[in-house]
Amino acid sequence: MSWRSRNEVAVALALLVACWFALAIPGRGGPDRQAFDTTVAASARDGLSNVRTAWLVGDAHRGGRVTRTYLSAVLDHSIRAVATAQLRLAETPPPGRAQAAVRDALRTLLDEGERAIGDLVGAVYRGDTAGVRAAVAALGAIGDRLADFVDRHPS
Repeated sequence: MSWRSRNEVAVALALLVACWFALAIPGRGGPDRQAFDTTVAASARDGLSNVRTAWLVGDAHRGGRVTRTYLSAVLDHSIRAVATAQLRLAETPPPGRAQAAVRDALRTLLDEGERAIGDLVGAVYRGDTAGVRAAVAALGAIGDRLADFVDRHPS
């Protein structure tokens, strides 16, 4: 093999290694801020929608305006949707400390929402009128806080 052929092989290998590094380095850049912000916004909106839905159907139940079968189906869907929002949020790492604080604040709200929906389910099945009233009130307050969160994090 001549020197010229060896130089061409060396240049080709150097270009191959440089291309490999160029492709590999962006994948190691850490969590994506835009993807995180999008996930936070979607999780917050989903949480808000389902907490408000549980609040509405709970209030309708208090007024005798929904059947128990319908109530059960709606609450089951709401609790699953909030759990899905929590999972999606947990799977997306925050790119920095400020975003970790945002994630933690939303996680707390979603946990409270899921717990309040569960409390409503339990109160309905126990026939606990005071428990239903308390759960509906809690869902209203949590919904207001989630709405405020959504307004502050619209991405």
